[in-house]
Amino acid sequence: MTRRQPDKARAADPGLASVRRLAREVDPEPEHAFQVCKLAEILFDRTTAVHGLGSDARRLLSAGALLHDIGHTIGEQGHHKHARDMIRSYDLPGFSGTERAIVAAIARYHRKAHPSKSHKIFCELDSDSQALVTRLAAILRIADGLDRAHDAAVRDLRAELQETRIAITAGLHRSSPTDIWGGQRKRGLFEETFGLEVEITGEVEER
Repeated sequence: MTRRQPDKARAADPGLASVRRLAREVDPEPEHAFQVCKLAEILFDRTTAVHGLGSDARRLLSAGALLHDIGHTIGEQGHHKHARDMIRSYDLPGFSGTERAIVAAIARYHRKAHPSKSHKIFCELDSDSQALVTRLAAILRIADGLDRAHDAAVRDLRAELQETRIAITAGLHRSSPTDIWGGQRKRGLFEETFGLEVEITGEVEER
């Protein structure tokens, strides 16, 4: 799997910088959002041989991950849909209208129902954008599950692609069965989208 490389240009991306500011201002628990974004980016980088996407898609994934939980400001119940509506209502500098709709859909699908053409926000996208949302939401769901305990126990991720399965190993600061269970619980969309069985295990790493 591809190793994750530092990206100075991305760190200086004004669009993502504005999304980070928004996450800090609006999300009641931004630390979780930033951890999920970190894990989503790592998982994206480790699985390029599976999803075949590039830097533009990674940027949209980062934005969706940073904003996936902002709907909590409205309420816990249906917060994924609240996040969708809030993102669509914001003017996100550096993101086109179509990109904003994709980011909103990625955030909406971080939990609950899988993408469906019966959903209004999804059916409004063209087929290429629908496929992109599905792939990126599949990654985001696992990343979100891997911070189920909301305590940033996962330090890094490794991924090994085999014939019909992908083995993901979470490098942990400390044992966190809750996070491993959370990742396993949310692997369904990834398995459905990429046709691979997903196995997630944890390994406590020495400092």
